Formats: sequence, structure tokens, C-alpha cells
Amino acid sequence: MKKWIVVIVIIAIVVVGVGVWYFGFRKPATSTVSSTNPDLAVVNGAHVLYTVSATSIGNYLPLVGSVTGNTYNIGPYISGQITNVYVQQGQLVGINQPLAKLNSTQYQLNYIQALNNYYNALLSQDASSVIQQYKLALQLAQENLNYTTITSPATGFIENLNVATGDFVNAQTSSSNLITIIQNTGMWVTADVNEVDLADIKVGQTALITFTQLNNLTLKGKVSFVQPFATTQSGLTVIPINITFDQDPLKYGVIYGLDCNINLLLSVSKGVLIPYQAIFTDQNHQRYVLLKTASGYERSPVTLGSQSGMMVQVTSGVKDGDVLIMKVPSQFEQTGNAFRGVFGGR
Repeated sequence: MKKWIVVIVIIAIVVVGVGVWYFGFRKPATSTVSSTNPDLAVVNGAHVLYTVSATSIGNYLPLVGSVTGNTYNIGPYISGQITNVYVQQGQLVGINQPLAKLNSTQYQLNYIQALNNYYNALLSQDASSVIQQYKLALQLAQENLNYTTITSPATGFIENLNVATGDFVNAQTSSSNLITIIQNTGMWVTADVNEVDLADIKVGQTALITFTQLNNLTLKGKVSFVQPFATTQSGLTVIPINITFDQDPLKYGVIYGLDCNINLLLSVSKGVLIPYQAIFTDQNHQRYVLLKTASGYERSPVTLGSQSGMMVQVTSGVKDGDVLIMKVPSQFEQTGNAFRGVFGGR
């Protein structure tokens, strides 16, 4: 009887030991059940945040243009010998700044004679017509004396300087070839539009003007003039247009004569552009994005437009300032910063 008691006790001890090991020390098996919510794989996995920024999505007409401005070809109003040249080629000059000086001796003498004639006519109480004649002669002598100083008609740069001290200039033959000034204020862009695009062009359209020479500087402008007749260039029929800058181009280093690329905005579409990687599809084939919220995230159904490269147009479902949670492609998982740089997200 005692033997059976000992056997039972031993069996009990073994059972208890196995139970303690099984429930207390055996490592639980790893659950192989994955989440049925695919959003959590994005939110809890490798992801980046993208802040939506309002961007005009437009239909653009690409053009090539150049910067131009008012050009002044300056010559003498009177004849005479140049006694002084005050400027040099490439110099910036202001409006009414003296550029050159003609010998004024003869014109000073003419003025004094005209002044004497006018006063004598007044003292002699000559006929009114005679007095008027001397008065006009005095005004002409004064104008010619003023013309002995050649001044700048605008603020700008000296492009050409074809005169030197000692030169004799003739008002009849040197009327516009002494000095050329390019006005550096109020510059604009000229471009030629193919005749097939004429119906799409109108005054007031927005243009994006890009200068590759200035690190791809892009300035905004507007169409200010459409020539009312066509011209032929290299066998093509084109219509010249002018585009004025919205900002002062001088502040950005733009100078006269630079070539530029133009994107003329023909129409604007509704919506914003976001990375295609931020778009998901549910079991009903509805497209959506994951909006970051104070409590975590939420789905927002979206309507898509056209896709361009890695970006896609969204016409509804997101707005400016929304923060999207987007998955990181495998090739970017180790370089999240590089991924952000691709799309410009924050």
C-alpha cells in the first residue's frame, strides 16, 4: 500500500513540474496573425509626412523670349565741336545727366544778340509783330544754348559711345549715332507665338519667365501686348508679344538682352499636386489618403486628376496645409531625408 502512495506522489510531482514548465517557462509562440488594417502598416512602419501646398495646375504654352527695353539713340540738336565727354561705355547714367558738351561760345553770343534785339524792340515800342519776332528769336537762341549740353533722356546704361573730345558733330548728319542708351527700368520680355496658338493668347495672361543663366531664376509676368498683325520669320508665321514683369527684374540680376524660357498659362485646373506614393486604394477600389490628426490619422477619400511623373493631381479630398502620411518605397527606407528631397515634403 505504501508503495502505491509513493508512486502516486512521484507522478503528482512530475505532473506539477511539467505544468509549471509549460505554463511558466515555455516561450510563447510568436503570433503569425497580421493586422487586417493596411493603414497601420504605413502608420507604424517606415513613413514620411508630406505637407500639402497649394499649387496652380495649369496648361502652359512653352515659348522662348528675350529681355528688352527702351533704347535711345542720341545725337546733337545743333552742330559744333565736342569740348567734353562726361561718360564712358557701359556706365550707368541718370535721367537729364550731362553726357557731352559742345563749344558754346557762338551760341552764347547768339543769345546775347537776340536778347538785345528783343529789349530794344520793347524800348522802341515797335509794332507788336516785330516784338513777337524778336521774342521768338530769343527763345530759339536760348534753346540752342541749352542744346550745347547733351543730356540723357532716361536712366540706363551707355551701350555705344561714338564721340570723343575734339570731334565736330553735325546736327544734319549725326542726328542719332553719337550715344546709345539702354533704359534699365521698365524692361520687358519679347517672344513670338506661332500662328496656330494665336487663339489662345490674350492680354493679361500669366507667364512664368525662367532664366537658366541665373540658376533657373523664375519670375512672374503678364502678357501686356499682342501685335495686331503677323510677321514671317524663317518661313514661319508668328505674332510677337510683350510680357511685363510683376517684380522689378533688376533686383534679381536680370539684364537687357538675356534669353529666357517662358511658360504662358493658358488655363488653370482645380486641385493640388501631391506625391503618388501618398495615394492608397481600399477594397472597393476607392482612392484615399491618410491625413495626420491630433489623435493619429484618418482616411480621406480623394478624386484624382492627371499624373505627371511622381506627382498626381487631386481635385478633392485634400487642401492646402493638410499633412499626409505616406509610405516610403523600399529604395528610400534607409534614406528618408533623400526621399523628402524628391518630393519637397516637410
